[in-house]
Amino acid sequence: MLTNYLETFRYSKDEPSELDLDLSVFKQKNENLNNSNFANLLSRSIRVNKEILPSVAEAIEKVFQRLNLENNFNFFVTADHYQANAACSLMSTSSQPDIIITSKLVELLSNEELQFVIGHEVAHYYYQHALYPSYQLAVDINHQLNLLNLGRSAEISADRIGFLACGSLQHSLQASLKLASGLNDKHLRFNFSTYLDQLRELESVGKNQSELWSTHPNFLIRIQALIWFSMSKEYHEFFGTKKAGVYDLETVDNKINNSIKKIVGNELELSNKEIYDRALLWGALKIYLSDKTFSKQEQEKFAKQFGGKKTTKILSLLRISNQDILDKKIGDVFTKASTLLKTDKTNLINDLKMVRKEAEGEEIKKSQSLNKLLNILGEKGSTNI
Repeated sequence: MLTNYLETFRYSKDEPSELDLDLSVFKQKNENLNNSNFANLLSRSIRVNKEILPSVAEAIEKVFQRLNLENNFNFFVTADHYQANAACSLMSTSSQPDIIITSKLVELLSNEELQFVIGHEVAHYYYQHALYPSYQLAVDINHQLNLLNLGRSAEISADRIGFLACGSLQHSLQASLKLASGLNDKHLRFNFSTYLDQLRELESVGKNQSELWSTHPNFLIRIQALIWFSMSKEYHEFFGTKKAGVYDLETVDNKINNSIKKIVGNELELSNKEIYDRALLWGALKIYLSDKTFSKQEQEKFAKQFGGKKTTKILSLLRISNQDILDKKIGDVFTKASTLLKTDKTNLINDLKMVRKEAEGEEIKKSQSLNKLLNILGEKGSTNI
């Protein structure tokens, strides 16, 4: 069971259920993997212990003390003089999770800054972020965008736990800047207001396509997100600072989301809305036609909801199309809608239920039409009359 405070601090957009992801299914598939990765780590990397790597071992120990978690991880340092990186992997449920730290990372960061990175990787494990499917496995572009957004949100969640793990906003931000630049204390000056000026400059440039397709949030956004998080009431309650905090966590999450939109743009939001609107239109038509007629009164209701131009086009299409053509069109639209967020699908279902209520004809036929639509959405059992 996920420790309660970890769930409390989870970024609200880091919600796999919104994409209908059942992580227990992915975890069962992972059970088939063997422990060859662990053997390779033992062969090619140094396992962290107090005798060989005392400073790294100390950083790990402090992280688990602060987070009040049991250390059931294997930690390794691997030779890499170019990439300052860390990663968490779990080869099977019978093995312990492995966190691999590169030698460059150990050399670049102070002990306190290293604690931030370790806490970040521990969070990835407890949140089961490694089980999120790759955007490369998406069924269409909209699904890709939603998966990428989920992955970026996971990094915000992990950063927060990294912050709690090192117990210092200053060291969390320093670690973030060092990782972004690859530079150490000799070259960097940690004037964070200057970096936030750079973020504002980036926001003024407008949306950036590369950010939309990035697997990680911009480092400037992550710095801003940590600063806002440090100002939350929930953070101050956790650390017992006796300060009230400026924002609640919901407000912080909204501020972060708005900041991300300034750089990423609202293409994801527009894409979801376009698919939602198309599904509502064609779904409503399906329900209205459940009795094989589209009466004048129903046409007026349809026009009131979707506009006169769209209604005229639909009427023209009905004159030249047969039922098979319409069913294929509706099926294609709802297959796309199956990639919508859970909240959007719930709203769509409620809107279609309202259409069912207003449409003429027998209730059983209207409900049968709605059930067919929801089956395509993957939302069975949601059509109670």
